[in-house]
Amino acid sequence: MNWPQLLITVATIGSIFGVVTLALNLQYARGGMINFGIVAYFAVGAYTYAIITQPPPKGLDQYAFGLDWPWWAGFLLAGIAALGFAALTGWPTLRLRGEYLALTTFAFAEVFHSFLLNERRIGNGTVGLSNVHRPFGDWGPIEEKYVFAGAAALLLIVTLAAFRQLLASPYGRALDAIRDDEVAAQSSGKPSADMRRQVFLISAVPVGLAGAVYAMFTTLAQPSLFTAEVTFVVWIALVLGGERSVYGAMLGAFGLVFFEEVVRALPFETVRSAQIAASVEHIITGVLFIAVLRYQPFDRIQRKVRAST
Repeated sequence: MNWPQLLITVATIGSIFGVVTLALNLQYARGGMINFGIVAYFAVGAYTYAIITQPPPKGLDQYAFGLDWPWWAGFLLAGIAALGFAALTGWPTLRLRGEYLALTTFAFAEVFHSFLLNERRIGNGTVGLSNVHRPFGDWGPIEEKYVFAGAAALLLIVTLAAFRQLLASPYGRALDAIRDDEVAAQSSGKPSADMRRQVFLISAVPVGLAGAVYAMFTTLAQPSLFTAEVTFVVWIALVLGGERSVYGAMLGAFGLVFFEEVVRALPFETVRSAQIAASVEHIITGVLFIAVLRYQPFDRIQRKVRAST
């Protein structure tokens, strides 16, 4: 097992998924929103970056748009696109609460995934967009993989600092008040519905940026990379790390990514044994998710919602 390569991969992917987990932590632990469709905003960022930086179609390409703009334009527009998608989907979904919100956001994500699979003019269908532009090369003696890991870690650090600043502000304390007792917060003039909508929009931006970085890392934007499994992994990471702690959410993402990458890096003598190991990985992830559904106190949020209505 190549431990240096494994650790640099964990650092890169862990940072990317750490950003998504921090955003989910803000939505759930502070805003009380159960979002089972966060992978859709992740995919929006990835596809936006790929379309913006991709050259025009040629040969057998079936996609219709390739703007061939610089990477920084694609990166910034990925966050803006995720914000726009959150505004579009948040208008009908945030009227709901609890399990109804969870099912609706999950349905939106599945519809978007089906759209990516079948609409070839946007993302080349099941083939996806390959050879996505990767902006970071070697910096002198520093290899590209270390530069890229540093860039992903920088995005995580900036997101962590921004969320900590937000939660420590009067705005963050108002969110805590709404979470703890919505009726009392509303009676003191806190617009709970508007603040939840704002949290939903704010948290979508770093998710879109993380999607852009993921597309850079994999050099691929393909529907198979953005399935419901991504949502489940992020939720498991959040619960493993602790829903109230931004540091815990981040560490939960790194721990889960480390486990998955170790399983993938194990040497196997036959294809059959490798398939069995991959199946075991999915089984363990599934068991963890079932544990999340069984022991995660969703009912606590639902009781507060019912008490406020």
